[in-house]
Amino acid sequence: MGKAERRFGWRGRVVLGLLLAALLFARVDTFSLTPGRATASAHLFSLAQWELTHIHLKWMHLLRETLLGKKPTREEGLALLDEYLVLARRAQKEKDRLEGLHLRRGGGPALGALTKERASDTQEYLSELVTAKEKLRARAEAALEAELGAAVIKQGLGARLGVLFPPVDIRFDQPPTVLVTSPRDRIQLSEVLLLSPDLRGVERDRLEKAMLADYNLSALVDNLGGLSTYPSLVSDLDTMRTVLRTAAHEWMHAYLFFQPLGRHINSSETMFTLNETAAGLAGRELGDIAFARMGGDLTLSSSRYLPAEDRDPIFTREMRETRLRVEQLLAEGEIEEAEQYMKERSWRLRLGGYYLRKLNQAYFAFRGRYAEGPASLSPVGDQIKELRDLHPNVGSFVKSISGVSSHQEFLDMLERLRAQGRTAEVEAP
Repeated sequence: MGKAERRFGWRGRVVLGLLLAALLFARVDTFSLTPGRATASAHLFSLAQWELTHIHLKWMHLLRETLLGKKPTREEGLALLDEYLVLARRAQKEKDRLEGLHLRRGGGPALGALTKERASDTQEYLSELVTAKEKLRARAEAALEAELGAAVIKQGLGARLGVLFPPVDIRFDQPPTVLVTSPRDRIQLSEVLLLSPDLRGVERDRLEKAMLADYNLSALVDNLGGLSTYPSLVSDLDTMRTVLRTAAHEWMHAYLFFQPLGRHINSSETMFTLNETAAGLAGRELGDIAFARMGGDLTLSSSRYLPAEDRDPIFTREMRETRLRVEQLLAEGEIEEAEQYMKERSWRLRLGGYYLRKLNQAYFAFRGRYAEGPASLSPVGDQIKELRDLHPNVGSFVKSISGVSSHQEFLDMLERLRAQGRTAEVEAP
C-alpha cells in the first residue's frame, strides 16, 4: 500500500470513527428517567465516555507505529495475538481466584490471615499479568484487524479504492452487561440499558427484584459477548476462533450501518431479528475464513461452534416448548401460573445440567430476538439459512441481504431466488 492510500485510510478511519461515535452518543446517552435508569443509575455504562476514553488510543498507537516504523510482521503479529489471548484468560482466572479469596476472609482469624497472604500473592501476580497484557493489547488488536480485514476483502465486501470501508476496528475489553425488561402479562421488550461489565450476581438479583417491586416489570441483567461500538468492543476471554467470529459479527453491524438493512434495524422487531441473524451467520463464516487463513483447524471441536440452536438440540427443544406454553398462559391472563411454570422449568433444566440464572418474560423478550437462539420462535432463522444456501459464498449473501429495507422485501427476494433455483434444476442436463 502506497503513501497516498495510507493517508486516505487514516483519514477515512478517523472520519468514520467520529461519525459513528457521534451517532452512538445521541442514540444511547440521551438522558431520560426510565424505570431502568431510575433503578440502576449507580451502574449505568456510558458509551460516550467509553468512546472518548478509548477511540483516541487506537489512532495514537497507529500513528506512533507508522512514524517509528515499528509495525510487526504478520508472523510476529499473529504470535502477539495468541500470547495476548492467553494472558487475558490467565488474568481473568487470577481475578476470579482473588474474588474467591476475599469472600473467604471471614472464616476465622487463622484462616483470615492465611487467606490475606494468599490474596496478596495473587494480587501481585494478577498485576504482572495485566501489565504484560496491556503491553501487547494494541498490536494484538491490529493483528486481528488485519486478518479479518483480509478475509472480508477476499469476499468482495467493503473495498473502495483499495481501502476497506468501514475498516475493521476492535478494542479488546470486557463488554457491559445489559438490563432488559418486559411487561409481566406478555413477552415484549420494554427497555434495554447498558450497565457496568462487572456486576455480581447479588447485585443483578437486587436490580431485578427492584424492577418487579417498584414497576411490576419482569427484568433480567444479562451478559453480552461484544458490542458494535466503534471501535467494536470484543471480549478477549474466548478462544481465537470465537474472538474472530465476534469481531466479524460486530464489523457486520458497522457495514450494515451504511446499507438499507442496517438503516431499518429499528423499524420493527422482525427487522431487528433479520439484522442480527444476518450478522450472526455472516460473522461466523467470515470469522472462520480468517481463522483458517491464520492456520486454524476448523474441524477441531467443531460441534462447539455450531449455531446456538444446533449446539444442543435437547436444550433448544425444551426452551421452545417452554416459550410456547408461557405465551399460551399469558394470553389466557394466567400471569402467576406462567411465572411459576418458568421457575419449574428452570429447575428441571438445572437438574439436566443446563444452568439458567433466571428464566422469565424478560429473558424470552431479549434472547428471543435472536432467531438462531433456543429462546426464539421466529421463522427468520430458517429463512436466512435458506437464503445463504442460495448464494455461492458469504460475500454474495451479504451483498444481497444488505439491500433489503423491509421483511416483505426480504421474503420477495427469497421467493425470487427460490424460483431461479427451481428453474436452474429443471434446465440442468
